[in-house]
Amino acid sequence: MNLVKRVLMACIGFILLGFGVGIMRAIDLGVDPFGALAVGLSNLTGLSFGTVLVLMHSPFFVLMLCKMRRTIGVGTVLGMIIIGYIVDFFYFMTSIAPIEFMELGLVVRLFLLLITLFIFSFGIAMYIVADIGIVPYDSFGVIMENMTGGKVKFKWARLSADGLCALAAFLLGATLGIATILTVFCLGPLISFFRRHIKTRLGNPT
Repeated sequence: MNLVKRVLMACIGFILLGFGVGIMRAIDLGVDPFGALAVGLSNLTGLSFGTVLVLMHSPFFVLMLCKMRRTIGVGTVLGMIIIGYIVDFFYFMTSIAPIEFMELGLVVRLFLLLITLFIFSFGIAMYIVADIGIVPYDSFGVIMENMTGGKVKFKWARLSADGLCALAAFLLGATLGIATILTVFCLGPLISFFRRHIKTRLGNPT
């Protein structure tokens, strides 16, 4: 797959990722752990959600520089800068939509949550498989998997990182919902599932 197609694939992944988190915020059942921590820091500092996400990626970027520079690419920079603002955009769009998400019944909101969880996971898997650079936070699981020679699988490293983010978000007073709990336990395995199947579809099952 040439570079243009890979960049396009990564950008679609970023949009799906941002759309998923934006809708999660709108249905108000919690967001992913990293997003929950960003919401908590945003409330604490008064900075926008997008700006806080950029700042939160910084320590993971330093880890990438130290341990796995080959995972840094144009996708790393793009992801750091634009994902948070894509989330802000879709969240804003829900505020002007004719549908009032908060007035939807719980069953409908839970159904929407499950759909967005799959969209969110698929988006992350798409841009990782595109291989033009990994967004710093998402690199943690890949780095751990590579550093341990596969002994620590991506899904377990991701689960651990998400769990720590959820704990930090809770300590900062951010509201944790069912979406936060679901993503802690499901996001890593779902991303791994989609990565495997996207690679297989592209003819690269390894």
